[in-house]
Amino acid sequence: MNQTVGLIGAGGIANAHLPAWLDLGFDVQVYSVADDAPDLVRRHGGGRVVGELDVLLRSVDVVDICAPTQVHSSLALAALERRLPTVCEKPLARTLVEAELLADSFARADVPLFPAHVVRYFPDYLALRNAVASGAIGKIAVQRFTRQGQSPKNGWYLDAAQSGGVLLDLMIHDIDIARWLAGDVTRVFARTRSHKGNESTQAFLTHASGAISQLTAIWTTAPIEFRTQFDVSGSSGTLRSDSAARPGYTHVGLPAAAEDILPSFDAATSPYREELSDFVRSIADGSATRVTARDGVEAIRIAEAIALSAASEQAVELVNDQEEVSAA
Repeated sequence: MNQTVGLIGAGGIANAHLPAWLDLGFDVQVYSVADDAPDLVRRHGGGRVVGELDVLLRSVDVVDICAPTQVHSSLALAALERRLPTVCEKPLARTLVEAELLADSFARADVPLFPAHVVRYFPDYLALRNAVASGAIGKIAVQRFTRQGQSPKNGWYLDAAQSGGVLLDLMIHDIDIARWLAGDVTRVFARTRSHKGNESTQAFLTHASGAISQLTAIWTTAPIEFRTQFDVSGSSGTLRSDSAARPGYTHVGLPAAAEDILPSFDAATSPYREELSDFVRSIADGSATRVTARDGVEAIRIAEAIALSAASEQAVELVNDQEEVSAA
C-alpha cells in the first residue's frame, strides 16, 4: 500500500496507533509540537518525523489525531480544509458544540470522520454486542461497567478544563458501549468525587428502551493495574467480563445460550489495528464503520449531561431527535 498517514501527536496513544498503521502497510509521517516524535519513531522502527503541521497536511492521504483532547477540533478542521479522511482519538472533541460542528462539517463535505472508540473492537465487548444482538440474554435490564486506572502523574490530563478529567478519559468508553448495547439515553444522574489526585465518577443512565446502566470510572493514586469489568443482565441471562480474571468473559444462563458467543481472540491482533483497518476499509468501499461520527457526538452529549448532573446534584434529562445508534 502506497498511501501515507499523517499521525499528529506522539504521546501515549500514538504508541498504539503507529505500529497498527505500519502493520497495515501505510507510510507514516509524525508531527508533534513536543519533542517526543523522534522517540516514538525509534521505538516502533518506522515512520518519519515532520517538523511542520502544514507540511504534513500537504503530503498525506489520511490524518490520525492523537494529540491532546483540547486540540482535536482545530486539528480535525485543518484536515477537513484539505479534504483528508480523519481518525480522531476519543473523545471526538472537548465539548459537544465542537463535536457537533465537526460531525456536521465533515458530513456536508462528504469527507470521512472516524472517532476512535476502540473498546468496540476489543473481543469481550464485541462478543457482548453480538450476544445481545442475537438474543442470548433476552431484553437488557441492567448494565454495569467499571473502568479504573492510576491517576495521571502530570501533563494536560491534570487540567480538567483541557482533558475533561476521568469522565472523558475513561468513562467515555463505557458511555459509548452502554449506548451501543441499550440504545439512546434519556436521563442521567451522577456523582463525582476528587481528593488528592484521586477522582471517581459514578453515573446512572436511563435508556429509552427501559434499561438502566451504571457506570463507574476511577483514577487512583494507589498502585493498581488498569482494570475493566462489565456485567450485563437481561430477561434470560447475564454476560460478565473482568480483565483481571481468566477467562475474562463468562455467560450465566441456559447452557445452550452460551454457544458461539465467547470471543475468538488472536493475541497477535491489536484492537487498535482492527479499528484502523475498519476505517481504511470504509474509505475504500464506502461502507459504514462500526463507530460513526454521530456516535462520537452522542457520547459527548451524554458525558456533558453527566458532568452537569454531578455539578448540580440533580438528574438531567436528554432529549435529542437526532440521536441514532450505529448498527454496524
